Amino acid sequence: MSRAPQNWQKLRMDSKIVNREIRTHVWPLLADAGFRSTTSRTAWRHHDDRVDVVNFQSFNARTADALGVTTFSFAVNLGCFLTYVPPQCPLRRVEGGRPFPQEHECQLRGSIAPSARLAARNPGVWSVDRSGRNLAACMEDVVRRVPEALAWFARFDDRREVLRILLHDEESMSTVWGFGASPSPVRAYLVGHVALALGETELARRELGNAVRSGCFSGLFSSVEEACRRAEAAPGA
Repeated sequence: MSRAPQNWQKLRMDSKIVNREIRTHVWPLLADAGFRSTTSRTAWRHHDDRVDVVNFQSFNARTADALGVTTFSFAVNLGCFLTYVPPQCPLRRVEGGRPFPQEHECQLRGSIAPSARLAARNPGVWSVDRSGRNLAACMEDVVRRVPEALAWFARFDDRREVLRILLHDEESMSTVWGFGASPSPVRAYLVGHVALALGETELARRELGNAVRSGCFSGLFSSVEEACRRAEAAPGA
């Protein structure tokens, strides 16, 4: 991997330089793993029944000040969007019938973390210094952690593992989160739909019934039968 330009200290460091380094060093690795669509900060990999998302989170001045980092520091967030689970809200981006969810729209979320020497105050943030002198080291660190990200996504190849997580695991910012506390209406919604996709009819009807009774999804369905019909129309069902 090439090192950062030696004359960066003569440039005005900003997020565009970070974007360029992501495009040069990280996106090619993810492309080799099947992430074919990218913007400056987000990459997507489409499967038959889910979409994997990698996002480099940037920070505005206020958030950066609160974290004690520069505005061109970043976090790396992961998301898995299950297309066999109907979304609770319309996605912001769908092109040619293919969803391009943002990381925060995914039902299962996670992250990778930097080495301690690059994290500064916040253990989840790659802290790029004001001169940009350590940006190459930050990118090298991200590259070393790409296999961790790919392993995180691989867990969700098996729908039964997804169901096990939803039934038995607590949310953890260090592993997987975003699917709600247990019990909760969101957890019931997700368990019901994943169970339905697996043909676990009794479990699906029980949990979708809990979702109906919560009243939280009245704008989407008002009965278990209606929820089932809606799920059958999901692209990844």
